[in-house]
Amino acid sequence: MESPGGHGGSHGEEEDDLSPSPEAARMLREMALREGEEPDLPDELLRSNDQLQQDEMLAMEAIYGDKIHIFDEKARPRSFQIQVHYEIPDGISVSTTPSQGVDVNDPNSQLPNNFNVEHLAPLSLTCLMPPSYPSHRPPYFSLSVQWLDNVKVSSLCHMLDSIWAQQPGHEVVYEWVQWLQSSTLSHLGFDDGIVIQQPDDSSVIPLDVRVVGEILSVEDAVQRLISYNEEQCHESFLRGLHACMICFSEYTGVDFIKLPCQHYFCRSCMETYSRMHVNEGTVLQLVCPSNKCGCFIPPNILKRLLGDADFERCERLLLQKALDSMADIVYCPRCGTACLEDVNKAQCSNCLFYFCTHCRDPCHTGRDCIILTPEEKLLTLEEQSKVRQLSKGDIDRRINLANEIIGIKEVLRSSIPCPHCGIAFIRVSGCNHMFCRNCRREFNYESARTANVSYVRTVDLLRVEKVQIERKILSLSVSPRQHPCPICHRPHPKKGNNNHLHCWACQVHFCALCRKLVQKSAEHYGPRGCKQHTVDAEIAKSKTKNNDDSGSDLS
Repeated sequence: MESPGGHGGSHGEEEDDLSPSPEAARMLREMALREGEEPDLPDELLRSNDQLQQDEMLAMEAIYGDKIHIFDEKARPRSFQIQVHYEIPDGISVSTTPSQGVDVNDPNSQLPNNFNVEHLAPLSLTCLMPPSYPSHRPPYFSLSVQWLDNVKVSSLCHMLDSIWAQQPGHEVVYEWVQWLQSSTLSHLGFDDGIVIQQPDDSSVIPLDVRVVGEILSVEDAVQRLISYNEEQCHESFLRGLHACMICFSEYTGVDFIKLPCQHYFCRSCMETYSRMHVNEGTVLQLVCPSNKCGCFIPPNILKRLLGDADFERCERLLLQKALDSMADIVYCPRCGTACLEDVNKAQCSNCLFYFCTHCRDPCHTGRDCIILTPEEKLLTLEEQSKVRQLSKGDIDRRINLANEIIGIKEVLRSSIPCPHCGIAFIRVSGCNHMFCRNCRREFNYESARTANVSYVRTVDLLRVEKVQIERKILSLSVSPRQHPCPICHRPHPKKGNNNHLHCWACQVHFCALCRKLVQKSAEHYGPRGCKQHTVDAEIAKSKTKNNDDSGSDLS
C-alpha cells in the first residue's frame, strides 16, 4: 500500500527504543552484585529453583511469543526482556499539559492539545533471575516507558515489589506482566484518558534506580505516542482485509492506495482513474474519488500510479492549467510561449516577438488597437490579397495569407460564437449544453446558433476595412524614405544614410537595399555585398528602374 507518509516499516527511532537492550541486563547484573552474595542454599533447592525458572521461561515464551527476548539461554543467571502492551480495546484519549514556556494555543505550535490513539507504545520489562529465585528472592528488574515520566514509572516499580511481597516463594514474573497489562493505566489515574505532563519535583514518591530511560519533555512524549500509533495503525491496515470503495472487491491492505484524507482504494482502480483524467486532460479533477471529499492526490502517489511518462504529461497539464488561470499570462502568437502581459503589450522570451495582447499583431505603440471580429478580419484579408496581387509580394506570405482566409471562412461556415465572449464553437457530438472555457460561462448551442443566424451586425465595417487596408497598403508600399521589414512589412525610416535597420516589432535586423535579414553587419556589408551607407535618392532610382523592368516583362 502506498501512503503519503511513505510508511514501509517501523520508524528508526522507535525501532531503537523497542529493540532488546543488553545494556539493561548488564545494569541488573551490577545491581545484583551491589545487593551482596546470594544466600547459601542446598544443592537440591538450587536445582529446584533452576527447574522452576526454566518452566516459567518456557511458559512465558509460549504465551508472549516474539514479545519476549532471552539475552543468552545458556548464561546463568537467566535474563530476558519483554514488551508489555496495554489493554485498550476501544482506544484512549490523550491530553497534554505543556512544558514551562510552551503555549499549546500558539497557532504555530505543532503540539495537539487533545487526540485519540488506538495503540500505546509498550512498556519494557527487563528481568534477571538469581539462583535464589523463587524460593528466597524476587527477580531483579528494570522498567522503561517511552512516554511516561520517571516519577510514574517509579510508582510502577513499587507496585511490582508489593506483588512479590504478597506471595513470596512463588513465580512472580507472569503476575507482574499481567498486572502491567491490565492495571497500569488505572493505577496511574488514566481511566478516563491519559494526561501527559512534566513530572512534579515535589512528588512524595522517590525516584527508583530501576527506571531506565531519558527524561522526556511533553512535546517529545506526545510525538512518540503519535508516531507509534500511526505506525501500528498502518501495520494493522496492511494485515487486514478491506473492500475497495470503487469496485467493492476485497483485498489485503498491501494492495490498496491510502490517501491523506484516509480514504483508500485498490491499486487497479486508482491507476485506471488517474490515467483516465490524464488522457482526457482533466488533471484538475484528479482528486480523491470519494464523494464530496476533494482531497488532492499527492505527487509521490501519482508518480507510482502513472509511471514516468504519464506523470510528466500530468505535470505539464497542471502547469498549463495554472498559467491559464493567471490573468496576466498571454501566449505568443508565433511560437506559443507563455509571456507576461504589461499594459496590453508583451514580448516573447523565446522568439523576442513584441506584440499587442488584444489583436495579437505586432505592437502598435501610439495608435489605438482595433480588434476585428472574424467577419471583419475575413474582409480585410481579402482586400489585402487583392493589394498583394497588384504588387510584387513574397510568394510564401501570399500562400500563408490565402491559407488564413480559407481557415477563417471554414470557421465562419461551421461554427457559432459564444453569446458572452464571442469565441467560436463547433459542436462535434453531444447535447446542446455548452461550456465556454474562455469566459467560464454556459449557454445553449441551438439557441446561440439561431440567434447568430438572425443577428445583423451594426459595426461600421467600411470604416474598419478602410483603416486596415490603408495600414496594410502603407506597409506594402515602398517610399524613398520608408523601408518595410521583410518579416512584418512595417515601414522603417533610415537613420541618416545607414542602410542597417532594426525592426523593433519583430526584433530583427535587415538591410534597406536588399531587404534581407542581417545576422552580422561585417559579413553583409562590404566590397562584395551591399553598401552600408547610401542616400535615399539612389534607392528610389533603383526602385523606379525595377518597376519599369517589371512592366516591360508583363507587356
